Amino acid sequence: MDFVPHDNKTVEEMLNLIGVKSLKELYQDVPKDLVIEQLNLPAGLPESNLLHKITKISQKNKLYSNSFLGAGCYYHYIPSLIDFVISRSEFYTSYTPYQAEASQGYLQAIYEYQTIISRITKMDVANASMYDGSTALAEAAIMATIITRKKTVIMLKGIHPEYEEVVKTYCWGQNIKIEIATNENLETKLNNDIAAILFQSPNFFGDIQDIPKITKIIRDNCPNCLIIQAMTDPTCLGILRPPGATDIDIFVAEGQSFGISPSFGGPGLGIFTAKQKYLRKMPGRLIGKTKEINGEKLGFILTLQAREQHIRREKAGSNICTNQALCSLSALVYLLALGSTGLKEVANQNFQKAHYVKQKLSEIPGYEILNKNPTYNEFLVKCDDIDSLIEHCKTRELLPPLKISRYYPEMKNIALVCVTEMNSKKSIDLFIEAAYSASNGKMEGN
Repeated sequence: MDFVPHDNKTVEEMLNLIGVKSLKELYQDVPKDLVIEQLNLPAGLPESNLLHKITKISQKNKLYSNSFLGAGCYYHYIPSLIDFVISRSEFYTSYTPYQAEASQGYLQAIYEYQTIISRITKMDVANASMYDGSTALAEAAIMATIITRKKTVIMLKGIHPEYEEVVKTYCWGQNIKIEIATNENLETKLNNDIAAILFQSPNFFGDIQDIPKITKIIRDNCPNCLIIQAMTDPTCLGILRPPGATDIDIFVAEGQSFGISPSFGGPGLGIFTAKQKYLRKMPGRLIGKTKEINGEKLGFILTLQAREQHIRREKAGSNICTNQALCSLSALVYLLALGSTGLKEVANQNFQKAHYVKQKLSEIPGYEILNKNPTYNEFLVKCDDIDSLIEHCKTRELLPPLKISRYYPEMKNIALVCVTEMNSKKSIDLFIEAAYSASNGKMEGN
């Protein structure tokens, strides 16, 4: 990011303009124990020297030729068209439409995003996006308590552990009780005090859940609660039944897979959809299409924004103040570029390649596939020495799979392997070779 520092003369002029004598006086309300008198920073450098230094530092980054890591952030192919579109100044400087109706171009882009998300999910309505998948799920839980006026939600095991933590944080602040259930004991936990059931499919372990079975259990035993489905990689909608076809009340997802680079873990895109009858309780923004008062010309308006900047904080349905406009534009361009056949092809490659890797790993002594259900592009594999597998992957310039004990300490020597359309036959062969080498307990060259 470009940075142009202020000289002393400019600082003095600004202070004079606001009637303050010094920077110390400007910050006088900051508690003394929070004030840092002096930062331990090196001396300044000429710009050319600084660029050289930053380049040298950046070369410490490890570049992998391919990845087998997923767990909520995925490597998918990003068409060149996306960078071309979102790099246009009309889009990347717009941020968010505060004077909404003056921003017709961006309002139209958001409206088109809402439309395409509704179509692929088969849900009635989609909002203008949330921060990411985890905050979208937390907002969905809060929304359910507002609708039902109940203060307990159930989370099914298999939700991304970081999503769980975000939901718990949101609910803790609003005195909402959270219970954890499994598919096996869900029915015993259902009662009339439940506001919502939250589950993820495909779940964190890669399992594709039996959604009709889950929804039937819930409707039969707790008809007034809401059913909320989360998803971390919605490219699977190219081949899986959409949530709108399975009686889901609220569907949320992380949209990073739709043309957004993993970068260093963000930014993401919170996809949020719901049934029509819950429209007025949705968080965030909703863009609508209309006509002129005295004419037929089409225009776009900010139809809904249930947030604390426009209502009293305690009455607000949400405290998220913005939408991920640039990221939602990336998702829009990605889905338009691929079309329904392209998204289906991506999903098929993810499914088939992951199944191939599963099959190959199961043939190696010491490796066991733990998933009992069909999976999408991720699955659990137990091995004799996961640290050895990780090191063998790195020596082959492969970003290794997730060591799942990072989230579940009791799950020793278990990897969460992710395979997408970006994994070539060569990279898959290298990964299987790494797994064979790790099972023999030797590193190459030893």
